[in-house]
Amino acid sequence: MDLRNNGGDGLVMARLLSEAGLAVRVLQLAPRDQLSDDARANLDRLPRAVTVIGGQRARWAEQVAEVAAGCGLVIDAVFGTGIEPPLREPYDALCAAITACEAPVVAVDIPSGVSGDDGQADPRAVVADATVTVGLPKLGLLLPPGRDHVGELAVVDIGFAPAVCARHAPDWHLLTLAQVRGMVPRRASDTYKTAVGSLLVIAGSEAYGGAVHLTGLGALRAGVGMLHLAVTPDVLGSLRAGLPEAIGHALPVTPAGTLAAPPDLAALLAGRDALAVGPGLGDHPATDAWILDLVTTATVPLVVDADGLNAFARQGRTPAFATEDVVLTPHPGELARLTGLGVGEVMARRLELVPELARSWGAVLLLKGSPTVIGRPDGSLWLNPAGDDALARGGAGDVLTGVIGALLAQGCTAADAARLGALVHGLAGQQAARDRGRRGVLTREIADAVATVLDLLD
Repeated sequence: MDLRNNGGDGLVMARLLSEAGLAVRVLQLAPRDQLSDDARANLDRLPRAVTVIGGQRARWAEQVAEVAAGCGLVIDAVFGTGIEPPLREPYDALCAAITACEAPVVAVDIPSGVSGDDGQADPRAVVADATVTVGLPKLGLLLPPGRDHVGELAVVDIGFAPAVCARHAPDWHLLTLAQVRGMVPRRASDTYKTAVGSLLVIAGSEAYGGAVHLTGLGALRAGVGMLHLAVTPDVLGSLRAGLPEAIGHALPVTPAGTLAAPPDLAALLAGRDALAVGPGLGDHPATDAWILDLVTTATVPLVVDADGLNAFARQGRTPAFATEDVVLTPHPGELARLTGLGVGEVMARRLELVPELARSWGAVLLLKGSPTVIGRPDGSLWLNPAGDDALARGGAGDVLTGVIGALLAQGCTAADAARLGALVHGLAGQQAARDRGRRGVLTREIADAVATVLDLLD
């Protein structure tokens, strides 16, 4: 299928597929005299075995159904990255007809009707089963709503010179499996529990005891050797039954049922390789005060989430830390509170804000969302393509906190723990959804899938 420039790529694919022995049909939308020189040359190179059907503008949608009937694959090579929605007639009906094909749809570079710059998409843009984009990833493939049209994404090298790629490279990086494989902590066959990390999780309250379970489960599935949980006394009893692998420490509570400062904080921290602080802590000034004192003076690696971050906003303090190995994991609402911006502005400016704030706060900043955006203090920015709506459930962020905390305890740097943790967490959500269904998967099942994903990377 073709239109001018992007159609040239489609015609090359038609030729190669035919030469590989497949029966190929091409619906040629533009007349020959309207094709670019390259597209015309590739049209002339098509083998005789390729059936070329001339498109009739008034019947494009019908012709798609006719040409695709009985096919095992449909290739969308109508529009490239330069298109800006909305689609005009009859392109909207054409794209809807491509989506409606019974055969799987593969989009060339970007699904037709999706903007490569910002992910804006016409409601009738092609929804592909897979997208093959060339040279470099396009931002529109990763940002909603465009990402919902992409399917499986593959970035392929077609021989662009390195200098050309460098000149056009975006100022962000796409997280890939190949990049994170080397970040997975290695384990010797004769290792022992204290050699693979001791993590202290400070989380939960009488109202939100489940947050501790999910954070702890995420940490255990991510391979930490020793897990210590600082919790309220009523949560301690449920931990012994539901998470017997963990060591529980009961802390005093405030009148509101939130954690009060422990009588011997130094003893609680002794021997810990990393801290995970924040999920389910609740809102109380006394809790905020000692938690902020802890996270701003801790010298071991730490991940701060949820009410550990809200405490900064409630106390009117700017995040600052005594160690460089810090990961902050807000969702957009929490980052809005920290910055005084609206949630809409945070989302609109996230690619600018995240590296700027990471540099200012001296911490790795992981903004949860679709996609997750990770900024480092050196100004670099990473986008995580993994994850889907299976993660849209309470406690999924708690699991991520546990995973990142476990990776920190096992020796990962803050940047590696955030990037590896985000990708593994997203893939675990997808894995759990395949097993249980996206709508009904349980958060603890996402945590369970973390171990499977990490083993695949190891």
